[in-house]
Amino acid sequence: MTAPQSELLDRSPSSQDEFRIRALLQVAVTEALGFLNSGAPEEAIAHIRQYDELAARSHVGCHIFGLIYFNADDLPRALAWFDRALALQPGYLESLCARAVVLQRLGQPEDALKSFEAILVLQPNDAETLFSIGAILQSLGRMSEALAAYEKALRSNPSHCEALTNRGALLDRFGRFEEALDCFEKVAAIRPNDSANLFNKGSVLQKLGRLEDALAAFEEAARLGPPDAETELNRGNVLQRLGRVEESLICYDLSSQYRQGYPQALYNKGIALQGIGRVTDALAAYDAALTLDPFYCEASCNRGNVLHELGRLEDALAAYRDTLKIRPGFLPALINRANVLLQLGRAEEAIESCDEILRRDPKQPKALGIRGAALHKLGRLEDALAALDAVVQFAPAPPDAWLNRGNVLQELGRHSQAIACYDEALAAKPDYPEALSSLGVALKDAGEIDKALFYFDQALKHKPDYPDARNNRAGALLLAGDLEAGFEDFESRWERSNAPSKTFVSGLPAWNGENIAGKSIVVFDEQGLGDLIQFSRYLLDLVDAGAEVTLLCRKNMHRLLRTLPKPIRLVEALDSTNRFAYQIALMSLPRVFRTTLGTIPAPIPYLHPEPALVVEWAERIGRNGFKIGVCWHGNKFINLQRSFPLACFGAIAAIDNVRLISLVKEQGPIEVVAGDRRFNIESLGSAFDAGSDAFVDSAAVMENLDLIVTSDTSIAHLAGALGRPVFLALKHVPDWRWLMHREDCPWYPTMRLFRQTEKGGWEAVFQQIAESVRTCMARQRTEGGGRPRTIDIPGPFSELIDKIAILEIKEASVADPAELGDIRHALAGLRKLQVDCNAGGARSAQLEAELKAVHRLLITLEETFRKHEAQSDFGAGFVGVARQIFLTHERRADLKEQIDVLLRPLNER
Repeated sequence: MTAPQSELLDRSPSSQDEFRIRALLQVAVTEALGFLNSGAPEEAIAHIRQYDELAARSHVGCHIFGLIYFNADDLPRALAWFDRALALQPGYLESLCARAVVLQRLGQPEDALKSFEAILVLQPNDAETLFSIGAILQSLGRMSEALAAYEKALRSNPSHCEALTNRGALLDRFGRFEEALDCFEKVAAIRPNDSANLFNKGSVLQKLGRLEDALAAFEEAARLGPPDAETELNRGNVLQRLGRVEESLICYDLSSQYRQGYPQALYNKGIALQGIGRVTDALAAYDAALTLDPFYCEASCNRGNVLHELGRLEDALAAYRDTLKIRPGFLPALINRANVLLQLGRAEEAIESCDEILRRDPKQPKALGIRGAALHKLGRLEDALAALDAVVQFAPAPPDAWLNRGNVLQELGRHSQAIACYDEALAAKPDYPEALSSLGVALKDAGEIDKALFYFDQALKHKPDYPDARNNRAGALLLAGDLEAGFEDFESRWERSNAPSKTFVSGLPAWNGENIAGKSIVVFDEQGLGDLIQFSRYLLDLVDAGAEVTLLCRKNMHRLLRTLPKPIRLVEALDSTNRFAYQIALMSLPRVFRTTLGTIPAPIPYLHPEPALVVEWAERIGRNGFKIGVCWHGNKFINLQRSFPLACFGAIAAIDNVRLISLVKEQGPIEVVAGDRRFNIESLGSAFDAGSDAFVDSAAVMENLDLIVTSDTSIAHLAGALGRPVFLALKHVPDWRWLMHREDCPWYPTMRLFRQTEKGGWEAVFQQIAESVRTCMARQRTEGGGRPRTIDIPGPFSELIDKIAILEIKEASVADPAELGDIRHALAGLRKLQVDCNAGGARSAQLEAELKAVHRLLITLEETFRKHEAQSDFGAGFVGVARQIFLTHERRADLKEQIDVLLRPLNER
């Protein structure tokens, strides 16, 4: 703005005075400009103020003074001088333009716009004016009008680089990326070394997905321009998308270096680190970003995501809460919060969080999906299905919605529909480990074990550290009979999503098969009562290996497990005085012993009923009929489709002389109506297993039964461990321990398995059981003349002598006449049976007397043992009594073996 300065002398003066005035102004302006150029604007202003009156006489003088004030950054006075110039010369174009610029600088865009529009009237197609109008319209948010102004400017001057740049920026904003790119390429043709334009070009190419071209543009911008944080940030973003993450990290570090305190660079670095699994480093990056900007919402949310990935769920939840304080209603934080609440088992809160989202957006698919999963966890399967049905209506539906819907359908028993859902999930995401694993579970439950194993292998291929898939594969391998590989995979149970509680002692080494002779080991009980009964057999193998064995297990199981035939210490808690060489979980023992189908330890029986209770229950149950103990369900809170309706027993109840006796606790007598048939199931009364010790009555009752018929419950394991004859009714694809396609059970030799041939087909199962009962009863009549015998595996005569010895001891100690009469009646029957079988003689009488003495000692020892236990006295006295009990049981077993050897000819009849 210096051209008008020359006008002071270029125009011919009208008088000598005017000439003098112009000359003075010329000098004053020149000197003022000198002050400005030397960086002394105050001196420039002070100098020209002396000439205000002279300048005010002409529009040119006013304009020049306005320029000096403008260059001295005194915008209000500059505006006043330009207004004076226009008052003297209303159409003076230079002052109109200068005035518009000043108004822009003063933050008065509306007034500036009017000034430029006035200029446009004087020069209608001026590209600079049109550009300035566009810039002001853009600042006012009137983007479409701004774009039109830039396009008019470019029609006047197609090479106007600033107009091309701003038009490109607006087209980029409108999503018209190809047109935006055209603008930036035209600028590049005019200004090939313009690094800012190359940056703009790279940004649009990035949005167009032309990543290699975008990277080239950013690299050229970095080469030509000064160090720039934004350029390095965007170069890093493109490299990250190209999978060149390590290079992207270098760019983010450069970006942070070029602009100290740049949280965006740290945030993007965190994303890159998270993407390559360096989650701890990612957390540090997000923390650094939040240190610079505590209100960085996205960094706070991603921090929560990393904590979630690290398994620090409570910390993740706190991070999402912090995020929502910064920006209430931030959708990713709301969704992730709901997801973490679900994983923490706080399903009700997860549903509340989802409902908060759905109030804002009733069709938000992720919220609907998490809500469905939470409802599933609460057991509200139909509600869960309805929520997930809403999600899969979206196109495309999220793969996790198909997965969760499949899981609900699987639990509802709609296996084919579940498999279809998993197929949909895998169609959308072929390497989806969770869907592959769930499909494997569905196929396993359908009996397609080989296919199931294939999908478990695929899940682990894509996610090797996926304990749920490994645990599922364990179940399939065990079900297929590959026990060694199955028990190896079964170790993953500690890391799976619904892992059992692990009570290991910190710092104590796990036993992995080292020589354990003379060493102490603590074995931890785990999972269900049936598991404890089934795997307690391995404690005997530990003792045989020379170990001093302590079993940490539920107190209510101690009394039953005390009948194990080898010395095992039973405790319900450990204290600081306990010292062990090793520790192991009970169900890890088969892996360490490398159990196969051919090497399952089956020393049946390995648990035993208490003799006194056997006699007591014999009196209560009586001798009449073919006595079948029945159990039709286990834990009512676990739905594994193992239970069956009471009406199923109708086929057995129809057999003459059969008595059905309930082995279910707290169960009164039942009259069952099955069609036109009625039958009764006897109750053992409210005292049956009502004490604090589990199964002690059940074991004694089973000893007095001819047969046990049960669903897949702990009763089945107890009967098997006692060596009692047991028929087990199994669903189509049972729990892994019952294997596939066999009638026998390698875990329990006295057990026979009856399987559904189709899902839910219990009627055919019980028809088979009824036929087998008839066969057993016929065999009993043929072999024993109606005398109760062990089914399929005849009992040794030592059991008969043992029962006689127990009853004779009780006969001597009972005072109640009625009870004494029952005992004597039972004794008479057993002695008659002994005579009928010719199971007598001098040597037999001697062994019988010794056996009776052993029982008396056992009663005394067990009373002493219980006193120690009641007083929590587990010192040397307790250990000594336990060892005496063990040795006395060994003596009892030896005497019974001698009786069997003596009477073997009778057994072989």
